Amino acid sequence: MGFLLFRQGSRSYAQPTLPEEHYSLNDGLSDRMISDIVKSPNGLIWIGTSNGLNRFDGYDFVTFSNTPSSPYKISDANIRGLSMDREGRLVITFYSSYALFDLLHPATHERTTVRLLPDNGIQGTPRDIAVDPSGNIYAISLSNTHFSVYAYKGVQEFTELFQIPIRQGEYIPHLSLLPLRDGSFLLNDSHNGLRHFNANGQLLKHIQKEGPEAPGKGGSYPGLTAVFHQDINGKVWYSLRGQRGMYHYLPGERRLEYAEQLPTGKRYTRIWEDLTGNLLLANSANTSSGFPLEDLTCIRPDGKQFDFDHLLSTSKYIVSAASQDFFENLILGIDTGLKIVQNQQFKIRKLLADQLGSDQRGAIMRGVTGNGTDEVYFAREVDAWYRFNPQTFELDTLQMIDEQTGEQVTLSCGRNIEIGTDGYIWGLSCINGRNGRLLRYDRTTCMVRTYLFDHKFTAFTIARNGTIWLIAEPDTPSGLLVSFDPIAERFEEYYDWESNNPLSEATPRYILEAHDSILWIGTENGLYSINPNTRQTRSYQVGKGNDNQLGSNIIYAIHEDEQHRLWLGTTNGFNIFDPQNNNWKHYNQQDALASNIVCGFVPTPEGKYWISTYNGLSFFDPDQQTFRNFYKEDGLSHDEFNRHSFYTDLLGNIYLGGVNGMNIFRTEDLVREVRTPAPVLTFFSRYSNDQDSMIRRISNLNTDHTFIIGPDDTQFTFQYTLPNYTTPRRNQFKTWLEGIDKGYIYQGRDNTSNYYNLPAGDYLLHIKGADANGNWSSEALTIPIHVNPPWYKTYAFILSGALVFFLVLYSLFQYRLNRRLEMERMRTKLSSDLHDEVSGLLASIAMRTDILQFKTQDAENQKDLKWIGEVSRTAMSKMSDVIWSIDSRRDKFEDLLIRMKEHAAEILAPQHIDYRFKVDHLDTNNRLKVDLRQNLYFIFKEAINNIGKHSWATEVQIHLHNEGQEFVMHIEDNGKEIRKQRTAPENTRQAAMSGREAVNTLIQERLSSTKTGQGLSNIRMRAERIGASLRLAESDRGFVVRIRCRKFA
Repeated sequence: MGFLLFRQGSRSYAQPTLPEEHYSLNDGLSDRMISDIVKSPNGLIWIGTSNGLNRFDGYDFVTFSNTPSSPYKISDANIRGLSMDREGRLVITFYSSYALFDLLHPATHERTTVRLLPDNGIQGTPRDIAVDPSGNIYAISLSNTHFSVYAYKGVQEFTELFQIPIRQGEYIPHLSLLPLRDGSFLLNDSHNGLRHFNANGQLLKHIQKEGPEAPGKGGSYPGLTAVFHQDINGKVWYSLRGQRGMYHYLPGERRLEYAEQLPTGKRYTRIWEDLTGNLLLANSANTSSGFPLEDLTCIRPDGKQFDFDHLLSTSKYIVSAASQDFFENLILGIDTGLKIVQNQQFKIRKLLADQLGSDQRGAIMRGVTGNGTDEVYFAREVDAWYRFNPQTFELDTLQMIDEQTGEQVTLSCGRNIEIGTDGYIWGLSCINGRNGRLLRYDRTTCMVRTYLFDHKFTAFTIARNGTIWLIAEPDTPSGLLVSFDPIAERFEEYYDWESNNPLSEATPRYILEAHDSILWIGTENGLYSINPNTRQTRSYQVGKGNDNQLGSNIIYAIHEDEQHRLWLGTTNGFNIFDPQNNNWKHYNQQDALASNIVCGFVPTPEGKYWISTYNGLSFFDPDQQTFRNFYKEDGLSHDEFNRHSFYTDLLGNIYLGGVNGMNIFRTEDLVREVRTPAPVLTFFSRYSNDQDSMIRRISNLNTDHTFIIGPDDTQFTFQYTLPNYTTPRRNQFKTWLEGIDKGYIYQGRDNTSNYYNLPAGDYLLHIKGADANGNWSSEALTIPIHVNPPWYKTYAFILSGALVFFLVLYSLFQYRLNRRLEMERMRTKLSSDLHDEVSGLLASIAMRTDILQFKTQDAENQKDLKWIGEVSRTAMSKMSDVIWSIDSRRDKFEDLLIRMKEHAAEILAPQHIDYRFKVDHLDTNNRLKVDLRQNLYFIFKEAINNIGKHSWATEVQIHLHNEGQEFVMHIEDNGKEIRKQRTAPENTRQAAMSGREAVNTLIQERLSSTKTGQGLSNIRMRAERIGASLRLAESDRGFVVRIRCRKFA
């Protein structure tokens, strides 16, 4: 078998490199030389440099400094170290002096400068500041006679714990204090060496210079400490600057011993501990600066050691290191800035891969197939095919000898390859980029048979009956479907039942035979369904059909699942299409897919899917509707994959080829349950239209308190981060503004939420985050928001406005009431004055004329005096009506009725005319308006006067009542009936008249004798004044006057 074997270690296997992100001055770091790194309880990274303190959220740096222009202040800029106290504040020490340190709250940025002065309890010269694992702060000072160890109690107050006497004139240039977990203290100085004291100052152990436990046999002991650290297990790691080897001090046993498990002869210069208790030890041959580093060793809490020298490829000048777990990700402070290194690599085997940049290409893989167990075959775009054994991990390059010429077959334009039902491997190639070649590879003889075609092939599939269906790309038309009979070894172009080429307007890219032998072809002009038996074609394009939700007309991959649904990879995500019920689903980057250009689908036995794209790999859970994404930083050979280059074998291995070789992995190697913390709020801003300025805040971002948005704040922004610093700028977010959004909205990598002109009210902003692989946080960051309404929409303004409105109404009401009372008083006075003065005068005139009438004998004078008396009495009567109408004491309906009855009696009774006055269900206590009462009375009076003067009536019906919402006054006499009885000729004349003419004649006759001739017009005028309808008519019995107006009683 002519195989060329590549052994492990050749370029077939890519050498691992650690994904990293580097931040320096250009990214906002205040200085490239980092002295210390610590992670605060709220998840943010704090970085000490020689030029200030930096807060880092994965995106931006905020600098704290002592410069006058800095908005965020600390006492000094040259930072020595960072720790956390028991209240969660940063303890910041400075190289310039031990005489002070800062306490900085990481959330509120409230700063307290603590000074080590006699006024605060410190005597002597401060020589060291130390923080124990519980966050207690200690200081040690030196005077002429003793050391003093102090504990910080808060509020600028220190308490002396104990003193250590020193000999007169003893010089101690260097001093280090290490508070231990049990409350005791280790003290190392360059004169006396290492001593152990309890909390009361009792000496528990002194490692004498000439003693048996002295490090380095006393040669360089005592000296300056290089490593002085107590780990999570209570063991103290101790090394001296310039001295080889590492020592352990065991506080419980009060014993110093050599760390036998570590290599001898190395100078250990630094030690770091992660939050899980792993230790990272560094050594260097340079005894002065400790750089460059030569070796890195990681020691787990169980004592097992791991070589971490691979981290030195990132930098040999690691000054500080922080991590949750050194075996996963590290945050490194180096001499050129900050590096975040992803130390955890997924178990991905990479074949034919090189170390390439994201814009470079290597071995471009175009196809993969296999027998399911021990043989997997790859096809490159050019040069070669390969065989891989997943059990032995051997990779062979296939010899491909043309059976006719005996020469090696030249491969180009490679596409997918498949194992046929006949056991041959079938694949594609081309000649000069134009003519297609179908290749049949015999796995036994390594011989290749070539079948030429006029046009270049783009893909093929092998049907269940052994027929090979190929799609070609001629110059014109756009596409062509071709079948190949492996037995007859003959190509045949396909045409439909009308002899048309179904792909004449579509460039084909993928072909699949479904379970029912239907051919599904993905093209650059939609999806085509071709039935080779009936030769019928159906096409699906974007916007074609009411229910069609195809994401894009360009289709690069097709997969049929066990439910016979089609998975369509397009340039706008992918669709899941059920041809049986025409049901479509669509997913793209807005749903957290790695990229919109999808080129492959690999199902898992659990019903989940690996989806390859042009920019990353997605793992899709259809039940949970979630995506988890993987990239080159996770160990893949490249982010760009190719269509046709995906496969899974029966062993559970996934094969995905791209533009840099083949990736092989198992689902469980990549998909791990990772706990992701909730996002953290890092920035808030609002634009005040009133102040015409942007107001920004990075402190006091307490989400337990409501964020108040003013009515003039037209826009506000929240910025947040996920305190997972693996690849922070590839973290993902989704938000839900409760009260506006219906649910969570995927934001991708955008870590800001902007809102504009929100209506007044209360809202809750929920934010969830996920790492680059799509591990979403179970808990959300919740931000309460209250948007204040404009001043004219506030409750206070509305209540004030309502109060003012009601006060105005009340004032108007009072004004009108006072005016009404004033008018009533004036009416009462006027009526009283008229009654007393004018009526009295008229009565005197009438009385005087009566007396003069009896005294005079002249008939002519008597006639004149009689006329004067009658006129005076008439004037008195009319004056009485006027006085009554304006008298406010007569405003009740009851007064109107009494006046009406009096007048009826006065006019009708002397003429022996009976009248019936009927009042039905009227409230006689209601007060009437003056004009209504006056006009009703005068209408009534005019009607009664006409009856009395001109009617033949012997009885009158007067009926006052309500009909619905109307008041009705009905006055009817029986004059017509009596007249008929007494004057037959008149009756005959009336009978000859038409109905309306007779009525008008009767009305005119009744009113023609009035002195003024204005009776009818007066009645009509008064009816109009009160908005009443008037009916003057003749009934069977006599004359009718009927008034209708709005109900008032």
